[in-house]
Amino acid sequence: MSVIGLDLGTSGVRAVAFAADGRTLGGSSAPLTLRRDGRGRVELDAEEIVSAAEAVVRAAATEAAQRGDAVQAIGFSVLGEAVVPVDSSGDPLAPVAVSMDTRGIESAETLGARLGDGRFTAITGQPLHGMFSVFKIMAGDAAWAAAAAYRCIGDLVAERWSGVAAIDLGQAARTGILDVERGEWSEEILSAAAASAPWLRGEQLPVPVPSGSVIGGVQARAATLLGVDQGTPLIAGTHDQAAAFLGAGGEVGVRSVIALGSSDCLTVATRERPHGLEATGFASYRLDDATWITLAGTAAGGWALEWLAGLLGADVGEVFGALSENPPALIVLPYLAGSGTLDNDPSARGTVHGLTLDTSVPELARAVVEAAGFEFHKIIAALEAHGVRVDDLHVTGAGVANSAALAARASAAGTRMTPVAHDASARGAAMLAVRGIGGDPRRLLVAPDPEAVADPDPSSSAWYAAQRAAYVALYEATRGIGPHLTERHA
Repeated sequence: MSVIGLDLGTSGVRAVAFAADGRTLGGSSAPLTLRRDGRGRVELDAEEIVSAAEAVVRAAATEAAQRGDAVQAIGFSVLGEAVVPVDSSGDPLAPVAVSMDTRGIESAETLGARLGDGRFTAITGQPLHGMFSVFKIMAGDAAWAAAAAYRCIGDLVAERWSGVAAIDLGQAARTGILDVERGEWSEEILSAAAASAPWLRGEQLPVPVPSGSVIGGVQARAATLLGVDQGTPLIAGTHDQAAAFLGAGGEVGVRSVIALGSSDCLTVATRERPHGLEATGFASYRLDDATWITLAGTAAGGWALEWLAGLLGADVGEVFGALSENPPALIVLPYLAGSGTLDNDPSARGTVHGLTLDTSVPELARAVVEAAGFEFHKIIAALEAHGVRVDDLHVTGAGVANSAALAARASAAGTRMTPVAHDASARGAAMLAVRGIGGDPRRLLVAPDPEAVADPDPSSSAWYAAQRAAYVALYEATRGIGPHLTERHA
């Protein structure tokens, strides 16, 4: 028995076929074209996503079949918040608005005021922020208002292949419309949104279903495109951060997970929904009946690395493969698309403090990496202050291959980090696929290499303690400038 974990991301898609014992049988990736208009719109093409997903699944399924282990199910790991309007045939009417698209900022403010202080978070488990799907729908133009339905990426793809419009509870939570306690679309949210967007109705949304449940079987035409048998079950996966948590071995009370991606994210699991987080910026949603996921995204992920590399006209690996050996006398606020969890300030702007004529590229590159560690330290402290324990940290994502960068993050954060396989999101999606067809998903986990563990450097602990304090102080000193710059940019 083999299954495919399909990771639908912002910058690309990846399908990996796993055997029942966790061995990788085949895999394929395809990039996606992220389009920015320079005025806050950040979009993907829905048809490009579907075509890419079909190509990578077909490639992975073919490799699995060639090894004598045909695919029995497909599970999903899906980028959060991205949404697209579709017509009655399921064809897109506009580009996909992704997470960092800023068109929903004013709508978020309007809905927050309409619902009252803290009510949005109480219902949805998510911070009030313009990133969520509901606010992009509310801010939509004529094409969005004319939509027959609205789809996020996982349910868009699954509906194309099975004919069933269903969305997992994790992805549904990231729309900003789900009542996370009840697992149903919130009539209160929909009613409040309708005052500005009368075109948004509950029947236009996919049906929320638990992760690991069967959505439907692959239809004949899709089976040909995907290289799998007709009727192969499509299994509801989850938000990519929850999928990475599963695939990296995350476990309640045992292990928390950092995923190094386009934006870095720390994920913690608890048995019950954490309370008292309404004003913190943390997001919580149900993974299954026994597990709640709480996550915090930083602004210091791959986008920041790609920005610096692009500015220098070099590859990410070239720039960040040559970090300075010693901590630099620099501080980078990596807020190139607003700040992350805790502040959730869309007007925040990036800052580099401490530049001199002697500053080198390796020093600047290390300072960008250290910023992620400073963000993680802030997040861990805030979680624990609210009674949410952060356990032994596993780290996944393409960035774990750079041991020097991981060590810099660990020292900046002041905590041990254990790297695990970078296909954690796809592996987590595959684990849910195994669960959906009655198998044991834990068999897919791979033990980390104990020799690769990154511990904080004790010789620089005093320096980093001072840098963490200075990092926070720099943001406080510059945050008042952000709105002015935002207005000029607009």
